Amino acid sequence: MIWIIGAACIFVGLLGYTGVWRSWAKGGLSYWVFGLFWFGLGIVLVSIVLALPDRPSWLFWVPAVIALLGAASTWYLPSALTPRWFRALRSSWR
Repeated sequence: MIWIIGAACIFVGLLGYTGVWRSWAKGGLSYWVFGLFWFGLGIVLVSIVLALPDRPSWLFWVPAVIALLGAASTWYLPSALTPRWFRALRSSWR
């Protein structure tokens, strides 16, 4: 059932990535919505991997690392992982 939380995080992140919801960006200083997308993706993938009956033990760690990096990316993301509208917003305050 944790995949529902992951799907909700992906949905909120997609709203931010597509630019539908921009008010959270605070002039390009906030990354938390993008981090929610990557964290949610990791959670959904972990749920899928755990549902597989015969899986190699290392397979769990691939989406787990994505979830951990997604949680860390709520504070910072490289510009290559941010959308064009966010990079333009960041460059406007420099």
